[in-house]
Amino acid sequence: MRLVISLTLIALSILILTCSKEKATEDDGIILIEDLLVENNEITGWTYYGTNWVANNITELTTYINGAADLYQRHGFEEAAHQAYEGSIDDATRFLSVTVYNMGSESHAGDTYDDPETGLGGATDWTDGAGQRAHYIRYGGLSQILAFHSDAYFVYLEINYDSDESLNILKQFALNIDGKIQ
Repeated sequence: MRLVISLTLIALSILILTCSKEKATEDDGIILIEDLLVENNEITGWTYYGTNWVANNITELTTYINGAADLYQRHGFEEAAHQAYEGSIDDATRFLSVTVYNMGSESHAGDTYDDPETGLGGATDWTDGAGQRAHYIRYGGLSQILAFHSDAYFVYLEINYDSDESLNILKQFALNIDGKIQ
């Protein structure tokens, strides 16, 4: 009897040791929101700056975006991921940030995109760009914002510089993220 118990415990131990927690893959039909972010140096010359964050509920989101979470909560917020990057434009270090919001459905993502509280009134449409619809706004030499929605995701990108090159970099980030969503 002791031998049977000992062998059972050994077999159970081996089974536990050989099992591993595997990351969800597209084959599983599950995409982790942080996997939609651009990876370190995925776009040549643009590397992680600081730490990323993931918000899995509205309380966490409120902590990260300084109380501005009401806009996203109104439109079905489920989760979000954020990462900042640094790179060089015009021989100076520039910073770019990306936040991807899972809004639960394509219609919720579209409603978020259309909400005037995003602060993108008067933005220029980016036809044939990322997602179902995309637009950007340039703040006279200071910064640029690009936003789009694709499937159930609303994506918000910002860079602390305004030039044609910085707009092209924002667009490249947007296209890379949209490619991961699809």
